[in-house]
Amino acid sequence: MRNSLSIILIIFCMMPIFGQTIKTASGDISVLAGEKELSVTFGYDNMNVHGYPSEADFIKDKVRIREEHKPGLGEKFKGSWFADRDTVYAPLFIKHFNHAIPEKRKITVSINNPNAKYNLHIQTLWVYPGYNVGASQPSKIEVALQLYEIANPENIVWESKSPTRIKAKVAPYKRELRIGAAYSSLAMSMSWLLKKKAK
Repeated sequence: MRNSLSIILIIFCMMPIFGQTIKTASGDISVLAGEKELSVTFGYDNMNVHGYPSEADFIKDKVRIREEHKPGLGEKFKGSWFADRDTVYAPLFIKHFNHAIPEKRKITVSINNPNAKYNLHIQTLWVYPGYNVGASQPSKIEVALQLYEIANPENIVWESKSPTRIKAKVAPYKRELRIGAAYSSLAMSMSWLLKKKAK
């Protein structure tokens, strides 16, 4: 039992080494050094879904399948698909980002923070929802990240290479939590980038 616990702790401590890397395309993320607050926004315009020509085609197909099974289920799915962005993905990103930054270099992220000097914009470009039906497959997302001054949005001080692909570490049964897990992984990767570059 003690040996098993030791192995788990070693793996946990080594996770950052094998973490997914966010690479810089331009600018310098170290401008956040010393900042205590960071605003974050999320965008999903023109997002693609794996296996479909467009997000609209994905939604149309999933709505049709559910409506054929039981009237009303399709529209319920459509509503939750969009609502999950604010109720699941963003909260999971914020929770895991804030938890990962150590107190001595604490920077707190929140949505549309009026006290922050900079805003991190997360544009989702593509999503693979994954599955969990006996066998499981974690979700993946591709994003483009930009950091800009809130007072001067045209002044982009840092941006990631695009697209940046992030894979979830787990594959929960519920679709929204599977996709949300990818945003948790993104938060961890972003926090490790700040630990290295914005001390």
